[in-house]
Amino acid sequence: MDALTVAIAAAREAGALICRQFHQPNKVALKGPSDIVTQVDRDAENLIVARIRSAFPDHQFMAEEGHAPERDSEYLWVIDPLDGTTNFALGIPHFAVSIALARRGRAVLGVVYDPVQDETFVAEAGQGTQLNGCRILCARKATMSETALALGYLPTHYNHNPGLALPILLRLYPLVESIRIMGSAAMNLAYVACGRFDICYNDYLNPWDVMAGALLVEEVGGMATDFAGQPIALDTHSILAANDPAYYRQAFGVVQQVLADPRRR
Repeated sequence: MDALTVAIAAAREAGALICRQFHQPNKVALKGPSDIVTQVDRDAENLIVARIRSAFPDHQFMAEEGHAPERDSEYLWVIDPLDGTTNFALGIPHFAVSIALARRGRAVLGVVYDPVQDETFVAEAGQGTQLNGCRILCARKATMSETALALGYLPTHYNHNPGLALPILLRLYPLVESIRIMGSAAMNLAYVACGRFDICYNDYLNPWDVMAGALLVEEVGGMATDFAGQPIALDTHSILAANDPAYYRQAFGVVQQVLADPRRR
């Protein structure tokens, strides 16, 4: 069985598990300030890892709820079993399963599955991006002033908060048509890939949040990097993405202005 088929099946099975528990009482724990986890996160991760490991026993795993590589491997699965845990815990139906396969540190396959809408976003390097089996041909906006911007940010008291999200937003706000804060980085990227959003950014996150989604964007001809302009990698902690390279470049210029502004400090 090929890797894409296994990834899609694992994502959909995990999504079904998550949906069975949605609106059910769930014990919520804190991993850190404003960083929650539920038993569903752990169960979904264990399910995904088990399904993939049975097909590819020599592959390694990096996943949000504790799986880490045990040795060097050419292939590494990067997994967020439930991206949007806070939404899930609050009963907000906007969350996703995110699975990427990296070869020598670069994503070659990405799956983002929205179990509520039953939407499966899939990308393979060099093969384009699909939504529910249909190739996405992203319709880009004519001007930056027509674009929809999505963002994510950390609460001010979070240990790793770089304090960039709001300054960037204040500079981008006059340039775009609308702004959305949806609570799932993986879903933001999937929506950028299919043209529901046009630009998105997060000032702090982890590679499992974005590795699959970044490939979705790249495979429709867009751009996705960290705030330094570097490709999304296993040590990524920020992201800026757009489905139109011209709008990416405008937003990237804004990010660089904020990074260079001494008043931010």
